[in-house]
Amino acid sequence: MSSRAIRVIAAAGLTTVTIVLSAQKGIDTETPFGSGQDSIRCRQNTLACSGFFETREYDSAMYYWRQVFNECPASSEDVYVMGEELYRELLSTTGDSAYIDSVIMVMSLRTFYFDNKPSNDLAISLFLSEHGGNNSFYTDLRYNLLKEVADSFPGFMDQNHTVLLVEAAVNSYSAGMIDTTEVLAAYLKAYEIIDNQLKVTPDDSRYIDAAVRIESLYRASGAMTCGSIEAIYSQKVDEDIRNTALLNEVFNLLKEKGCTGSDFYYRMAVKLFAGNRTAENAVRLAELNLARNNIEKAEGYFSQAYSIDTSRLVRSDVLTRIAAMELALGKKQEARDRGEHAYELNNMNGKAVFIIAEAYAGSNIGDAFANHAVYWVVVDYLNTAKSIDPSLTAAANEKIREYSKLFPTREEGFYHGITDEGIVYRVGGWIGEVTRVRFRKE
Repeated sequence: MSSRAIRVIAAAGLTTVTIVLSAQKGIDTETPFGSGQDSIRCRQNTLACSGFFETREYDSAMYYWRQVFNECPASSEDVYVMGEELYRELLSTTGDSAYIDSVIMVMSLRTFYFDNKPSNDLAISLFLSEHGGNNSFYTDLRYNLLKEVADSFPGFMDQNHTVLLVEAAVNSYSAGMIDTTEVLAAYLKAYEIIDNQLKVTPDDSRYIDAAVRIESLYRASGAMTCGSIEAIYSQKVDEDIRNTALLNEVFNLLKEKGCTGSDFYYRMAVKLFAGNRTAENAVRLAELNLARNNIEKAEGYFSQAYSIDTSRLVRSDVLTRIAAMELALGKKQEARDRGEHAYELNNMNGKAVFIIAEAYAGSNIGDAFANHAVYWVVVDYLNTAKSIDPSLTAAANEKIREYSKLFPTREEGFYHGITDEGIVYRVGGWIGEVTRVRFRKE
């Protein structure tokens, strides 16, 4: 054999070895299709998978899809579109929750090979909202994926995603995974995205509906605190001070959530009164100041309430509240006088009568008999109060049982020349009321 022939055979052998060695899978070479025969097989398997996928022959499509997925996973993004659909179909037909993880795996690897992380993460979150149920792992994953997109790529979030974000935060809070602060942050982020869109297209009903939806979710979550209400609405109210509907909405929300003792509630009450000077709003401010021990301001607002509305019923109610304040301050005679005036304006005002009774109770007008005799008058007024206003019956009866034990004893009556029950008796001192004698039941 000539030396030339030997060189040709050797070259042919080397070429054969090179071809065999170069036939490598895409996953090994980090190329889309691999090389050599593996590259050809990848393309053929992809074509076969697509054909069976289009004709909905999913079992056959899955067989070829797995070949492509295992050998050349970076060959085409369509591989992951088909893979996601194939596993969704398996989840639907079998009901096996294990396929949830399969779908998540395919969607996550799509991101790994082809990027577009924000869109893919949002797609995973939507899938989990539909199929994750109450699984704690899926709940946590969904919330964190949505939170990351909202924080880092808010431009990818549409109206549906904002609702998903708040919903995911609420579910995570219910599962004990996050606290009220994080739920508030999620709501504020969702609202910011919606608000930014509405500034561009104010009449976009999709975002208007989304705003209503996220607020409804947050209110029902149990995560709304007095502080979060202030964080959400304080700026809105300041920017739209003449919006009485908003003022009333926030005010009622604060009452609903038990925030009537907060500074924000007080500021809202001031704003309401500034925009609508009614007796009701003035009385509210008076009582808020009374609770804060700002007596002078409370009296001022009560005075305004009395001056604003001249109807007998309203003025009777205002005077009753003033009487209650004075009673609480230990001003018994003033409370009695206000109560009497309130009753004169409205003789169906049982609360005013009840306050008069309480103003008399415990009065010191003389010796033991005189002081005990006061309770005859007290019980008289309590009986009158409950006869006028049946809603006071339980409270009045409780007081009657208590105060009847403080009636004069027969012995005390004997030393004052009184031995028979039912006779008319005038209680003196600042009380000056006529009543009938009753003795304490020993």
